[in-house]
Amino acid sequence: MAKEIEMTSNIAGVSITLLEATSSLAENLTQSEPFLRYIAAVQRLHADPQAMQLLSDLSALQQKIRRQQNTGAISQVDLTQLRALQSAVGTNETIQDHLMTQELAVAFLREVNQEISQQLGVDFASLARRSSGCC
Repeated sequence: MAKEIEMTSNIAGVSITLLEATSSLAENLTQSEPFLRYIAAVQRLHADPQAMQLLSDLSALQQKIRRQQNTGAISQVDLTQLRALQSAVGTNETIQDHLMTQELAVAFLREVNQEISQQLGVDFASLARRSSGCC
């Protein structure tokens, strides 16, 4: 019985240590410059009605064109409008800033993953992926 208690205590100690390390990592990531810049860009994007409307219009038109592709009836007017919306999105500073900060945040997370993976000797991010198999 004493051995069972000792094993449980050791497992709990490792779990607590792992939980603390995970919490610390998450806190440090959310307070990192790339992540903070990305959050600020998301907030600016959501506060910019013109940018949000452009993205909404682009998404709706893309869906419409996808549906038209299935029937082979894509209109030239829709394609012209799509190009115009893509151009407007490409020149909108708020949207472009959001995309750039997102790319920087993802690159930062990849660097962190690479460092952790090197320390552990395994692909750290792959441990978090859901398995595609049933068993």
